[in-house]
Amino acid sequence: MKTVIVNIPEDKEKFFLSLLKEFRFKAHVVSDEEKEDTALLKLMHERENEEAFSVETTENILDSLLRK
Repeated sequence: MKTVIVNIPEDKEKFFLSLLKEFRFKAHVVSDEEKEDTALLKLMHERENEEAFSVETTENILDSLLRK
């Protein structure tokens, strides 16, 4: 079985979902939250092999952001 992801305009959503249902295809509409989670996971994987900041550097960055 293959998975196909298709971006469709919101005004055509009902048409395409009914078409998929008519042909007995499984369909799932991805929520904005799921899209964000996927993007964050992708970003984490990209950064996985990069050199990490020290704890002290991270604390300094967070402190400077919190003071603003």
